[in-house]
Amino acid sequence: MKLSINMAMTLDGKVVRPDGRWYGLTSKEDKLQMDVYRSQSDAIILGKNSVINDNPVVKIRAFPNALNPRPVILIRNGTLPTDKHVFEESDHIPLVICTKNNLKEIKADLENRAEIFALDSTDLDPKKVTGILKRKGYKNVLLEGGPKLNYSFLDGDLVDRIYLTLVPFVIGKNGLAGIADGTSAMAGFDEREWVLKNSVSKGNEIFLTYDRR
Repeated sequence: MKLSINMAMTLDGKVVRPDGRWYGLTSKEDKLQMDVYRSQSDAIILGKNSVINDNPVVKIRAFPNALNPRPVILIRNGTLPTDKHVFEESDHIPLVICTKNNLKEIKADLENRAEIFALDSTDLDPKKVTGILKRKGYKNVLLEGGPKLNYSFLDGDLVDRIYLTLVPFVIGKNGLAGIADGTSAMAGFDEREWVLKNSVSKGNEIFLTYDRR
């Protein structure tokens, strides 16, 4: 299984606005390119916070006949309201992966809206998550979570590709996350080299593709 991260980043390396959300900083070209990446994927991983804060539409809009990827929502704590786009506008029943701690709550709220899989642990181990997706037969998975979720999969050495859109804004505020946001540096980060496979400039944005060496 191939796992790819898709993120947009400002010129000063931020992936969230000061209010913690991401909106209004990418162009129509970026949204089109996002649909290209999604059309090449059979599943898309979303974190609970991304669903709540950004309420993404996961259905591909640029290519009417494209096969839409199945939403996979990771919920470590609590649950989700069912009025989000991921439940209302997806072609597939979402797969929700949770922990044994919040399984009861998830079932009460989402049993009729999603397939639910609970890990036998109190945390969401990225390796167990990818194992579930492999067993379900997914070949190309796109990760569109937030910086903390990205960090967990990168730290587990599970990411094969990074799609990065560089957008023409400078926020300037310190303390805002980059594409990966963890509590410590990843072990051997200076040995985990990424190879630039593609670079395309469209308007004022640059679309970069990096693969693991």
